[in-house]
Amino acid sequence: MQPLKITAEMLTPLAVSDDWSPNLESVLEWLILQDQQMIVANPTEQDVINSRATVDKSMPISKGYLGGDWYWQMSSPCYYYCSETTDRIRKKWNPGVDSPSPDWGKRKARWQTSEGPEKSCDLPVYLRDPKTITWYCVGEPDELHKYLLQCSHVGKKRSIGHGAVSQWSIEPIAEDKHLTYCDHLMRPIPTEYAESLNIKQWQYNVRNWGWRPPAWLPSNKRRCAMPLANAVRSNNG
Repeated sequence: MQPLKITAEMLTPLAVSDDWSPNLESVLEWLILQDQQMIVANPTEQDVINSRATVDKSMPISKGYLGGDWYWQMSSPCYYYCSETTDRIRKKWNPGVDSPSPDWGKRKARWQTSEGPEKSCDLPVYLRDPKTITWYCVGEPDELHKYLLQCSHVGKKRSIGHGAVSQWSIEPIAEDKHLTYCDHLMRPIPTEYAESLNIKQWQYNVRNWGWRPPAWLPSNKRRCAMPLANAVRSNNG
């Protein structure tokens, strides 16, 4: 394992709702489980526990420790963007007109546009336009490249073309930048560890955050110090 810089060259705008996504270690865990044919729809906490040994064995990122807590040694995404726009996803179901009647199965034959498969929606999708996205990590470059070649899109709403990646590149660097660099915090960490690293309180925001994957798991959510300077709006084209 060695310090690395990972760069994604972007083809289409990135759909995000915060400054700290896409989380590349989560992407890698998913790619590992896909490679092992262990993807589970709507996984439970027990599914995560059952897959942990497989993920740990195959993960091309080094595991680090803060206090007694482990994490993957990967920074948040770092990028500049010139503009922010809003796309919308709209769906309105018109029975027998725009679509065939649904397969009701064992359900009573009725529809409700306020819930379930027939629910109408008008959802905003927030887009940014970085030309490249960079992550810093400690890892194994050949194994990383093998997995990332399978990743064609990052961020939200990938199925409609957002976050398309034209090329991945991985290069060794002299200095490990995954955690701190030039006195800046580079990834979310629990606030007590920010204090122990002498990161001053005015140098980060605080929010509840899933700081290691899977982020939805309650035990992975902590009150975290969040980087301030990894996603930056630029006035230069």
